[in-house]
Amino acid sequence: MKKRVDIRVLLLTGLLALPVALCAQTGRADSLRQVLQNIKQDTQRVNVLTELAWEINERHTDESAALFEQAAMLAKSLGYAKGEAAAWNGLGVVEEIRGNLAQAEANYKKALAIRRQLNDLKDLGASLNNLGVINEMTGHFDTALVFHRENLRIQEQLRDTVKIARAQFNLAAAYQEMGLYPEAQSHLLDARLILEARNDRDGMAKVYTQLGHLQLELDRYSDALKWYTRALHMRERLDDPARLAEALTDYANALDEVDSSRVALTYYQRALQLWKDLDDLPGQANVYTNIGDAYKHIGNYDRALRYLQQAEKICLSLDDKQALMEVYNTIGDVHYRAGRQSTALEYVQKYYNIALETGDEKYVQGAYKDFAEVYARMGNFAQAYHWRVQYDSLRYVRLNEKIGTDFVRKEAVFADQKKQEEIEEQKREIRVRDAELASAQTRQWALLGGAVLLLLVAGLLYNRNRIRARANSELAAKNRAIQLERERADNLLTNILPEQTALELKLHNKVQPVRYESVTVMFTDFKGFTTIAESMSPEALIAVLDECFRLFDEIISRHGLEKIKTIGDSYMCAGGLPVENTTHAFDTVSAAMEMLEELRMLMQRKSVSLKTLFEMRIGIHTGPVVAGVVGSHKFAYDIWGDTVNVAARLEQGGEIGRINVSETTYQHIKDHFHCTYRGHLAAKNKGEIAMYFVDGPKLEK
Repeated sequence: MKKRVDIRVLLLTGLLALPVALCAQTGRADSLRQVLQNIKQDTQRVNVLTELAWEINERHTDESAALFEQAAMLAKSLGYAKGEAAAWNGLGVVEEIRGNLAQAEANYKKALAIRRQLNDLKDLGASLNNLGVINEMTGHFDTALVFHRENLRIQEQLRDTVKIARAQFNLAAAYQEMGLYPEAQSHLLDARLILEARNDRDGMAKVYTQLGHLQLELDRYSDALKWYTRALHMRERLDDPARLAEALTDYANALDEVDSSRVALTYYQRALQLWKDLDDLPGQANVYTNIGDAYKHIGNYDRALRYLQQAEKICLSLDDKQALMEVYNTIGDVHYRAGRQSTALEYVQKYYNIALETGDEKYVQGAYKDFAEVYARMGNFAQAYHWRVQYDSLRYVRLNEKIGTDFVRKEAVFADQKKQEEIEEQKREIRVRDAELASAQTRQWALLGGAVLLLLVAGLLYNRNRIRARANSELAAKNRAIQLERERADNLLTNILPEQTALELKLHNKVQPVRYESVTVMFTDFKGFTTIAESMSPEALIAVLDECFRLFDEIISRHGLEKIKTIGDSYMCAGGLPVENTTHAFDTVSAAMEMLEELRMLMQRKSVSLKTLFEMRIGIHTGPVVAGVVGSHKFAYDIWGDTVNVAARLEQGGEIGRINVSETTYQHIKDHFHCTYRGHLAAKNKGEIAMYFVDGPKLEK
């Protein structure tokens, strides 16, 4: 099981209704204390007490709580209900910071009761949100849904799109925890529409990540990878190294699940370096565990253990029992796969002891299963049978409990939905009835007075409306047809050209050539393609070639590269354009590694149906190019320059199954990849070129 940070917790942290004063500097607290010395016992004093308490609530929780309590008592004595509710809400936040979740919930409910009487929708929504969050934190997801739904209805009344998106996100989180995945996805997609319309990149990244988590829980690893890719691209544009590290880890986790463990290691190492720069030990421990798991999948058990031992050391220093169980579980699996059953047994016992101590039934059940498998491998079938019986018994108990809990939760969700629908229907009926009563008399006089006039003009209006309706219908049909054709043309253009280039062409009817000082160009070519083509029917050949190139398209899209063209069996792409970046060499080589690995796996699957398997060479060079659009009818985006020619020669001078890079590319990637210097080799029309083979990602020893 891959360890990951739940992005829901990250988003919920920012949803408490904290005043602006929370962002002020420490000097403001001193100023507020001076104001309190001379202020009267009135509503203004209540506000100052509350503001000062907010200012210090994270650093001095005891003093903050005392100030909130003073504010609540003074506000109550003055009959200042709004101030009293704010004080109770603040006390709820303080108790939440202290970890006293039951007391926090009680304080939030006091604030909610007062705010319901005041019917201040903005403050009421904040209290509902806080109660929804606190119930999620305590595992009462069905109760959390009730609060989040009411908050969503209020935010829709207020038309606050930011808080609507947050409420949708919170609803999705609660549904996901309850295993109601379609409902969770629906609310996440609603939040996504709002955040994308506002271009809220941080919010978009969080929603993309949660959609990835949702697919990962359903074992849809390819779909999870697509959402994690979007989140990672978004995080790379934001200045938030911790969230970037989490996005890199999520992306690597999905790669590891789709059997791309070697490529995943590169992203784990980037995440690890970020956590080290932040001096974040839990983050480092998490990545160390995942790296160890990836090496386990590759079969490099010694290196897997070195990383897992580093994770163990950190978890022990932090007394993080939950993380330690995951580490011991993975170490045990490494020894099990390596054939060291006695050592595997020791580590199963270690995490089993912690699971018993913490009451974690999930890990207890996992230990029962591992005990059974290890004893069976050791030939002790009596013990294996004993532990298997334990495992089956607990599994059925937990399964029955889960079914019962899910039934109760779904029943509660359904009942609440029906109740809200009935309330809304009653409100609509009351509004309709009131409107009918209010307008009944006016309508009667209007009907009598207008009857004669209506008869006179009825014929004229009927004829005129019929003509207008026919014209409008014809015009609407033409507009729809025009819109459909425009959309088809736009889609076709963006499939042929980069999005930025296509937009320029639509605006100006031409595209100015652009010189890029540094891009990385990749050429690929299949070995003996002419011979392969002669041995296959044209239909079968095109089908396999299309499958390969579609696979390559998906990979380079994930790595932010731009496809330039295909020529026969040759595939050409580039990184660093049309949007310039500084990671294009790394991105291109990472994509090349993944292309080789994915092609190998595809050929394994087709080894029965194909007489000759496709094998590929790759050449990569970094340098300046000129990019632009050629043609006036059949547009083509292309690049020119010596860099393109050198990349082609590197592909021709490479070897099957290897990535051949130039000296320029090597200088860009040498800190990230192991490379073997091949020397200066002859290249057609280019003389001798320094060449390197890329051996794999450079990992920490």
